[in-house]
Amino acid sequence: MHAKLICLIGDPVEHSISPIIHNEVFRALNLNYVYLAFRVLPEDLMDAVRGLRALGVVGFNVTIPHKVSVMKYLDELSPDAEVVGSVNTVVNMGGRLVGYNTDYLGVVNTFKNLGIKLEGTSATVLGAGGASRAVIYALILGGVERVFIVNRTLEKAVSLAGEFSIKFPNTSLIPMSLTQENLREAIQKSHIVINTTSVGMYPRTEESLVPPDLLRSDLVVMDVVYNPLETKLLRDAKAVGAKVIDGVNMLVYQAVASFKLWTGIDPPVDMMFRTAYSVLRQLR
Repeated sequence: MHAKLICLIGDPVEHSISPIIHNEVFRALNLNYVYLAFRVLPEDLMDAVRGLRALGVVGFNVTIPHKVSVMKYLDELSPDAEVVGSVNTVVNMGGRLVGYNTDYLGVVNTFKNLGIKLEGTSATVLGAGGASRAVIYALILGGVERVFIVNRTLEKAVSLAGEFSIKFPNTSLIPMSLTQENLREAIQKSHIVINTTSVGMYPRTEESLVPPDLLRSDLVVMDVVYNPLETKLLRDAKAVGAKVIDGVNMLVYQAVASFKLWTGIDPPVDMMFRTAYSVLRQLR
């Protein structure tokens, strides 16, 4: 019997442990599915989506740098994907490709399960790409009052802040270019710092956007990068006594939601966490 295919598209994808996590659960639940990762260059994205549709895949995940650009090749967007403005999960519904965003659920459930209250706080979000959109949406849903969006390209941060300000006028969204002065100001006024960029990802593990002297013990510092398990940002934050949240949390909780969309089954969350941590510790 032919296995049903689910995959991941992005550039790069070599670092991804999503195939290991999902395939482990498929085996444990005796489901005839297989999950594969494919590197897709930006100029090949349209052809890749067409190909996946033609192959009749069950669905696919989308990672950097395609989370925003993939939307124009889909037939429909879920209400959440529409609001967030990025897609990380696609479900093939009888030939119609429907885009969802489960990244924001990854953030919401991470904070919820760690018992961290967002209401009335301020946050600094590093980056203005697809992942930052999901993070900002999750923060807004959690009741964060103010978000500093710090990005290398100021125009992207301004555009993102403007777009979300229209949708969520009660939240203060402040775009900033990535400079030492701006970082200092934003982090001084924040309770939470979240890196949504790929800075610090393997193999460039000694990089961080935040100088260590800007970090404090009363901060919550989260990184969406999960390989390495402990990025330089998290190492620096831990060294000053801050509460750190690694990228495995968002990875697993978004994977839980994606799995349910594709199969209709609630996967074993504990197994997903165990598998992720086990694989990443072996990579050290």
